[in-house]
Amino acid sequence: MPTTNNGTSRLIVDGLSMPAPERRWLEAYRNAGLACVNTCVAVWENAGEALSVLGRWRRLVEENSDLAAIATSVAEVRDIADSGRTAILFGFQNTAPIEHNIDLFGAFRRQGVCIMQLTYNLQNYIGCGYWEEKDTGVSSRFGAKAIEEMNRNRILIDLSHCGERTTLDAIEMSTVPVAITHANPREYVGSPVYGSGRLKTTEALKALSARNGVIGLTPNRNMTKRGAETTLEEFGDMIAWAVDRFGIETVAIGSDYCPGHPRHIRTWWRYARWSRESAPAEQMKVAPHEGWSEWMKTQEGMHNIVAELDRRGFRADEVDAVMGGNWMRLFEQTIG
Repeated sequence: MPTTNNGTSRLIVDGLSMPAPERRWLEAYRNAGLACVNTCVAVWENAGEALSVLGRWRRLVEENSDLAAIATSVAEVRDIADSGRTAILFGFQNTAPIEHNIDLFGAFRRQGVCIMQLTYNLQNYIGCGYWEEKDTGVSSRFGAKAIEEMNRNRILIDLSHCGERTTLDAIEMSTVPVAITHANPREYVGSPVYGSGRLKTTEALKALSARNGVIGLTPNRNMTKRGAETTLEEFGDMIAWAVDRFGIETVAIGSDYCPGHPRHIRTWWRYARWSRESAPAEQMKVAPHEGWSEWMKTQEGMHNIVAELDRRGFRADEVDAVMGGNWMRLFEQTIG
């Protein structure tokens, strides 16, 4: 496990990654020295398909227990990290697998799914994704019940792809803190490569901070000021700005690193199975996880962020908070 400059252990946590289920990506987790990763396993899958993917991931992790193990609590995360392996927290980037069945939240939690994003870009039974022109917020019936059920089952709520009204509603309605696992502040970034709606407003981030939530700032080239040309120093500027604006306890890292998937799968993520649309040609000239900044070609770039924060004079405890401590505190309050 990586250590701080004072010799103590440092837990580096990645707030969101979605690799294909292959050993090489578990090896990448270990090469990066990651203590824990929110590993997304479903987006548009229905319940049966999501169970199938979970089964595939379970077999993969069991067959590669030298590299990783599945965690369902903070205690398990710490034990796995102490063993020199990466703790895998399973997550969904959508509630599509719930299929409008409130009981499936608990069923999937018992299968090890600890984190769920309410929506992925589009509107569903719970609320609106950021692509919708009109965001009506969290639905008063199913949406409200879903948030109650997620709280009850200790499922961390993720709002990364939600629209503005849905984001604000969920922050207020949840009885425990929530997460934005991978996004950047709209006020700071301005107009990024891939649409400003994906970024989070200052109002939303202030509300998140007030309720003890956490945002994972992402080096994803689609959500930074200069795309793949964004330097490590410029990413550090954004971290420093967010810490000054929202507090050190609110800021973490979510790489949004999703390697190993063919182009048609990435298109499916964005446009869903029912859509006759396909990704515009200009968006698909470069696959979303090609052309990353030189300092973040893989998750080993997390250590470059550590070095940048050290260079800027962040105290060791502040670096620890941003690189993993804030996620661990949030997991303690939610997953348990």
